[in-house]
Amino acid sequence: MRRKRALDRVDVWLLILALAGVVLGSLMSFGPRLLEALPFSYAQPPVYDTPDLLENTWGSQAGEDEEAWRIQDEANTISVFERASTGVVMVSTTRRGGTGLSGNGSGFFIDTKGHIVTNYHVIEDASRIVVHTHDGTSYDAQVVGSDRLTDLAVLAVNVPSDKVQPLPLADYSQVKVGQKAIVIGSPLATGSRLGLDRSPTITTGVISAKDRSLPVESLNKPGVNDFVIENLIQTDAAVNPGNSGGPLLNSRGEVVGVITAIIDSARGIGFAVPSSVVRDVVPPILQHGSIKRAFLGISYVDLDNLSKLLGTEYDELGIGICEGALVTEVEKGGPAENAGVRGAQREVRVSQGTFQVGGDVIVSINGVRIKGGDLAEEVLKYSPGEKVKVEVLRDGKKVSLDIVLGWR
Repeated sequence: MRRKRALDRVDVWLLILALAGVVLGSLMSFGPRLLEALPFSYAQPPVYDTPDLLENTWGSQAGEDEEAWRIQDEANTISVFERASTGVVMVSTTRRGGTGLSGNGSGFFIDTKGHIVTNYHVIEDASRIVVHTHDGTSYDAQVVGSDRLTDLAVLAVNVPSDKVQPLPLADYSQVKVGQKAIVIGSPLATGSRLGLDRSPTITTGVISAKDRSLPVESLNKPGVNDFVIENLIQTDAAVNPGNSGGPLLNSRGEVVGVITAIIDSARGIGFAVPSSVVRDVVPPILQHGSIKRAFLGISYVDLDNLSKLLGTEYDELGIGICEGALVTEVEKGGPAENAGVRGAQREVRVSQGTFQVGGDVIVSINGVRIKGGDLAEEVLKYSPGEKVKVEVLRDGKKVSLDIVLGWR
């Protein structure tokens, strides 16, 4: 009897253990589903940008996201090239006195009438200009007009409209530093044995800056800047000789600028004329063949930059002010001379060179303060023939002059 009761107890415990095993097995099998069904979940572990955690599942997800972004960016670049390259041309030139092609640049169609924008310096002094389109066809081009001060020119070719793919101009006010930049053109295509003339070349980068300036040297006075192109775009997309005149594009395939210059001693520093300037300059060229600009008729030095360049030596020039445009020379018979503006009176030598001083310092135009480098830009806001009130500093005193702007 006792033995039977003992066996009964064992059977009960075995039954209890068996039931416990079933329950435990069920929890192990369905645990994840139960957790998913619960109205709460455990917080995910934080992701740290450290090497020992980059291999976990979260790092893998980040890698997948980055790869997806790269693929998307690559697809965008390909799409822009396939659409825009059909509107880009190679511009070959023969210089006066030459017998064969002596150089090349790039350009792009702006309408279906065969008008092409390129750089002034690409077609300067050319006796013959040939445009090569994306399908390998060559056309003799005529110069509609040009503007040396912005380094822009417009060409015309007789090409069927159905073979032309005009490139749209971007709204420059929406261009942001850091956004994608795409350069398409024909770098080093002339005389190359590498086949660089066979098809356009594409490079990519970003918009590095929007506030650069490029001095334009006087044709008659070597070493003297006749003009300064302001608000140039800087980009790190590879730019080489032959890219000049080609488009700088955004990710929509819109032209944000026209490639114009590089710094020979640097890498990753190229410049482009903004699309806003193209909008201002091209229409009058198409209508009149040229563009007339207001001008003062002076040569000057930007004191804002000069004072920073010379540092403590700047005081030795005896100018008495660190901002403004120091007039060094007045054009004979020009607007400034007619109004009584004075040029340099003497020379002062310091360790960094000899400087002409003693002339009037232009400090404002119609009440707008002039720092120096912004003088040309301010004058261009007016039309030839307009009268402006120019305030100058002369021998430590402010003098107000009325100047009727000329044109060039």
